Amino acid sequence: MTTAAELMVAAEARAIKKSITVAGVTCDYWFYPAQVKNPEKAENIVLAHGYRGTHKGLESFAGGFREFNVYAPDLPGFGTSAPLNAKHTLENYVEWFKEFLESIEVNNPILLGHSFGTLIVSAVEAKYGSGKALVCINPVAGGTTKGLSGFLMQFVKAYYWIAHVIPETLGLRMLKTRLLVDSMSAYTTKSEDKDLRHWIKFQHRDHFNSFANSDVIWQSYVASITQTMQPYVDSIKKPILLVAAELDEITPVDAVEAIAKRMPKAQVYVIRNCGHLVHYEAADETVNVISKFIKENS
Repeated sequence: MTTAAELMVAAEARAIKKSITVAGVTCDYWFYPAQVKNPEKAENIVLAHGYRGTHKGLESFAGGFREFNVYAPDLPGFGTSAPLNAKHTLENYVEWFKEFLESIEVNNPILLGHSFGTLIVSAVEAKYGSGKALVCINPVAGGTTKGLSGFLMQFVKAYYWIAHVIPETLGLRMLKTRLLVDSMSAYTTKSEDKDLRHWIKFQHRDHFNSFANSDVIWQSYVASITQTMQPYVDSIKKPILLVAAELDEITPVDAVEAIAKRMPKAQVYVIRNCGHLVHYEAADETVNVISKFIKENS
């Protein structure tokens, strides 16, 4: 089995960084050309990462998708992309993502989102029909969260609000404190492999604090916890793969299976013994499942 770390190294070897202006703000994205004889004929995949993430979080998938062209932006306000000129609501991210797809001139791509990114790609598809097919990993399907997630969601909301309203310097110190980052990493990682847990912790330390300001964190967090895929699923008629995780306390499997019944071309695949970090804990398995799905719908 190839590890997520190994897949990320493979992705980095073929990554081409690009910049583009979308909706009046500068966006950085990474292009991973297909390693095939005629890459211009390969399927195109566009990634949308999750909350507080960057393109690095999904780079394990880019490393595994050697037969496809992969485009991975840092969403506005995260990584090295500038924040939006408007509030960082789901609606504004959707409009930005639509314009991004138009700007990079990729026709009929497969849209792949993780967590908050699943809201973006499903809304874009429902509103504009932008994709050939969709892949939603740890989809925000609604339902009742398990374990301590409900309490922690409200605790983090209050914490982020305080960091948002106090002076920026103090707020950033609150948001970037190692205790917060490590705690969230420990809670979302379900693997008992000590080496993997250690590696994931340092991935979050390296990339979880790559955001523009406290406004971005507060506004996008509110968007991520107050909305689900529910309003969009009835409008999605194209093939969609929902990759759920058995131990995911943020997006429960039963809720994912429920929304799948409302989409005529939906498939559900459940990763066993895994939580909300499928791209780290089960990257190789997920790449294989997605690759098969794409080939079936080519």
